[in-house]
Amino acid sequence: MTRRATVLAYHAIGRCARTEDRYNLFVSRDAFADQMRFLARRRRVVTLDDAIERRVPAGPPAVAITFDDAYRNVLENAVPILREHGFPATIFVPTGWTGQPPGWLQASCDLVVMDGDELRRARELGTSLQSHGDGHEHMPSLSDDAARIDVATSTERLERLTGERPRYFAYPFGDLSPRLSDMVRDAGYSAAFAIDRPGTDPFAYERTQITPLDGRAMFRMKTTGRYLAIRQAPATRAAYGMVKPLVARVRR
Repeated sequence: MTRRATVLAYHAIGRCARTEDRYNLFVSRDAFADQMRFLARRRRVVTLDDAIERRVPAGPPAVAITFDDAYRNVLENAVPILREHGFPATIFVPTGWTGQPPGWLQASCDLVVMDGDELRRARELGTSLQSHGDGHEHMPSLSDDAARIDVATSTERLERLTGERPRYFAYPFGDLSPRLSDMVRDAGYSAAFAIDRPGTDPFAYERTQITPLDGRAMFRMKTTGRYLAIRQAPATRAAYGMVKPLVARVRR
């Protein structure tokens, strides 16, 4: 019997003060190392290909590891730890921003997207490079023509960089619409990914975001394969709506 794998979505790996990390992007290197040790002991890490094609044998819950935005600190801090464990991973690259700070947000803690040489190095060290669009635009807000151009440009740039046509697409900001899914499918991709939105459609495939707010118990829960279904259940959403203002007040 084959099963589904949980696809994890990380962003930055490294140090950043909580007061500066306004988007909760930075998982510390130590926390990431601890999480990978847990996966090595209690989970089965699979490639994104295996996750999508459900080549997940019986045994511990399976996870695939992905990173959005291709930040330089992923190469510096995450890739060596992944190699220690022999874990495969996928980096989704916003191809129009290589070698630059991420212009789509107010960058904190010196964020920079990998340049071409760094991306090739990451690939040589065992990560797969896939598309995160070209301009890291909020694609549901784009016209159809602009969205198609963004997808096509990213595809062409990645193919030039790697020598292979990308198979997977991660929607910037995790946002999508039916028309975008159709565009990505028509562009020849095999699957596309959202964030924190339950779904089995291969062009709205769910991923579970890992943030610096996740302690060990939450990380364990997020890697069981049941987290998003529980998180999005009506009762859970109602309870979260009641406690969210209290959590926000404490964080301030």
